[in-house]
Amino acid sequence: MSFEYFYGGQSESFSFYRIPRQLVTGAEFRHLSTEAKLLYGMMLDRMGLSARNGWYDDFDRVYIYYTIDEIMEDLCCGHNKAVRLLAELDTKGVGLIERKKQGQGKPTMIYVKQFVETVSNAPKGNSTPPRLPKTGSQEDSKEEVQASQNETSRLPESGSAEFPKRETNYTDTSNTDNSYTDPSIHPSYCPKVERAVIEADVREQIDYARLAESYPYDDPESFLELICDVLCSTADTIRIANESIPTPKVQERYRRLDFEHVTYVMDSLRETTTKIKNIRGYLLTALYYAPITTGPYYAAAVRHDFG
Repeated sequence: MSFEYFYGGQSESFSFYRIPRQLVTGAEFRHLSTEAKLLYGMMLDRMGLSARNGWYDDFDRVYIYYTIDEIMEDLCCGHNKAVRLLAELDTKGVGLIERKKQGQGKPTMIYVKQFVETVSNAPKGNSTPPRLPKTGSQEDSKEEVQASQNETSRLPESGSAEFPKRETNYTDTSNTDNSYTDPSIHPSYCPKVERAVIEADVREQIDYARLAESYPYDDPESFLELICDVLCSTADTIRIANESIPTPKVQERYRRLDFEHVTYVMDSLRETTTKIKNIRGYLLTALYYAPITTGPYYAAAVRHDFG
């Protein structure tokens, strides 16, 4: 394959994706992957088309449509990679885009935000812009499968005795006390972009979509957040069952967690009849030991069922 040289102003006759220089040189974007920066530039390119088509919301903000399938095709990547790149750019990542689901089979709206921080994001102008047409190719786009949009429940931040959506009557356990006062229990200090990448990996690792579908009332989001907290930890140690264990060792164990391990902990929690004073400490310990106890647990269950 042979390519010609550029002569004179020939380079100006081609179309290019615009990647802002700030994304390349700015310290606040140094953790953003090169592919995520490219995707942002491709989204900026779509902003012009959206503006020409009158795709504004009630606050005069331009939005675009860019489905997972379209990103996969444009970047020649798989589904998980496309989801991860969106997570880097989304509000849980660097915050350069904001996604809004519409439901009813309609594609997700994506707001592409400015890469320079502003004093106020108040809407400008009082005019009512044209509305999005009810028909068109964008309307018929496939619904995007989002990796990380559920801003739902979290684990209790203080010594709550209740696990969300549980009504069991518990009594005290002895091996999870004092964990809330240990700073290693709240270890997440990594940059937002890095955490978004880790979260995308964990979602795939534990098959979060299946987990949320199979255990909708067991607060799967709390388990996801806790696992990410551990993997993002910068502490020297993490407290497990009143013992300070080196963080790399705990993280290595947590990287082995999968769907079966998490459901094992959920099932165990459901069957617990004692009151848990520190649910976060309890789950930290249970998840840590799950990879080495799940096998014997299910083997014993099989022996019980089949003799």
